Amino acid sequence: MKPITVAIVSFEHMHAYAYADALTQMQNVELVAIAESDPARLSELYRKYPQVSQFFSDYRVMLDTVSCDAVIITSANADHCAIALECARRRKHILCEKPLATTVEDAKTMIQAAHEAGVKLMTAFPVRFSPAVREAKRLVKEGKLGRVLGGATSNHGSMPGGWFTQPQRSGGGAVIDHTVHVVDLIRWIFEDEVESVFALAANRLHPEIPCEDCGLLLFRTRRGLTFSLDTSWSRCKSYPIWGDVKLDIRGEYANLSLNCFPCAVNLYDDTVPRHSAFSLGDNLDRLMLEEFCAAIRENREPEVTGEDGLRALEVALAAYQANSAGSVVNLSLCPA
Repeated sequence: MKPITVAIVSFEHMHAYAYADALTQMQNVELVAIAESDPARLSELYRKYPQVSQFFSDYRVMLDTVSCDAVIITSANADHCAIALECARRRKHILCEKPLATTVEDAKTMIQAAHEAGVKLMTAFPVRFSPAVREAKRLVKEGKLGRVLGGATSNHGSMPGGWFTQPQRSGGGAVIDHTVHVVDLIRWIFEDEVESVFALAANRLHPEIPCEDCGLLLFRTRRGLTFSLDTSWSRCKSYPIWGDVKLDIRGEYANLSLNCFPCAVNLYDDTVPRHSAFSLGDNLDRLMLEEFCAAIRENREPEVTGEDGLRALEVALAAYQANSAGSVVNLSLCPA
């Protein structure tokens, strides 16, 4: 079987390392090139990934030079659209880190460009591939909880620093960073759309950064389900930036408690800059990448699409509007 060839644009987002590690371990997939504009980081990547044959400081030069099937975009959020347009113009399939973009206009532009070029556009929502999430969807779909009423969700992590805390590059703080994951799970598990959102967001823990580091959100769906989201960069420095994703779902005669990252041993120690983690379960990044490559090979839409990224982004941006207005914001979910 001919391998799917993949290139990565930018390692500004820490998820790029996990994706690169997974790609180098997958069968019938080759990581053939890396583009990184930061010289020090590029030098580090050259040493870290000797199996990659080509490295570039300019992603446009890479796209013009390297023959590859697909590109993974893991740059700062605000750069996603420009990079995606260059990839689509060269007919490269695209896996884009979440959030898909920092504005609805950019997200729609990316979706349209991919459609016109005839390439796949997948949003990186690896939590969907958690076996626990898949089991939760099955239980809900089979009516094991009875009529679902709603639930409480949380997504916490440590403060990532760098461009994540610069709204002009990230689109916001903890709210945009975490809300998109939870909204995607709500949409997928319950096959429903968020209709309205209320939010309170503030900076309470890191006064040195110019964005919110915590938020409390309330969602109401078209079917009348109500969900809360507790999101924050509240964990100590040794806690994983990725953090946790939890859902407690209430049905009319049963509760379902879902922890998307239970299969690991974690050691937290503030004498070291990062915690030690020992995975005992499925690699969600690899499962997501396998789906992306399968969609390319089988010439079908990936399980998570650009439209999914758009819907989650719309809710996150509406949360900022609700926080500013101090009132509920109703979403108009029009086709992209």
